[in-house]
Amino acid sequence: MGRHSIFGLFRGPRPGALPALVLALVLGLPMAQAWADSRYNDWELWSSSANAVLPVRQGIAGPFRINAAVGMVSAPEFLGSDSISARALPLLDVNYAGSLFLSTQQGIGWNMWRKRTFRAGPRITFDYGRLASDSTSLTGLPDIDLGTEAGLFFESFMASWRFKGDFRKDVGGGHGGLLINGEASWGSRWTKDTSLIMGMRMTYMDTTYAESYFSVAAADAISGRAAYTAAGGLRDVNAYAQLVYDFTPAIYLATEVRATSLMAQAADSPLAEQDVFFTGAVMLGVRF
Repeated sequence: MGRHSIFGLFRGPRPGALPALVLALVLGLPMAQAWADSRYNDWELWSSSANAVLPVRQGIAGPFRINAAVGMVSAPEFLGSDSISARALPLLDVNYAGSLFLSTQQGIGWNMWRKRTFRAGPRITFDYGRLASDSTSLTGLPDIDLGTEAGLFFESFMASWRFKGDFRKDVGGGHGGLLINGEASWGSRWTKDTSLIMGMRMTYMDTTYAESYFSVAAADAISGRAAYTAAGGLRDVNAYAQLVYDFTPAIYLATEVRATSLMAQAADSPLAEQDVFFTGAVMLGVRF
């Protein structure tokens, strides 16, 4: 496969990674949680370019693979907002023996079924909710608390193509609903050190999720924000392009541009100030 593999899986780092793992967890997770508490965050999408390409590193032993990165993303203040803000974008991705993973991008999970070009299993993800204080457009609306989501995922590779899907159900006091995601992408080396990935993703929401994020109760209706009852359906469809440049097999720069279109039930909500929006992210990282 050459110097690195598009959509590579299950490669281990050098021995002695455990002290680095402990340090990364001690320093990285509290910092990540502090950022998560601020506003709308979709780290799974925004930092996905940092996990899109993994280098082939022959002769590297040890069960741990760690990917750590920092960067910035330009994104809406909340889903559907017409106000764009820049915020810090952290990545801490820890994989043990190709089986267990702990990640700000992928969540906490287990590759219960795995082969060279396929993995699937249970995982836990988090929805960071929404605060009325996130934007003046949300003033007077009820807060949506941090939610813990339990679900299943799969990821499959066919030549230059990757297919992903998952469902996640909130079980921890957040939006209370169900999300189903499907994604297809294509990747190739553009130059010796640069990889290009392009893809599309869609998200289905059930009625409970739709009511939490897009409904407006009659008691919360004000001038310019009418009462609205949202139902389940496609939440959004998005397309993206990613470039990943490897300075070395360990150090990389990952960039992404993503266009998102809200679908009918979300787009018709008075909370959706912008039906189509763009996000952009850049991350500098190290794999060890």
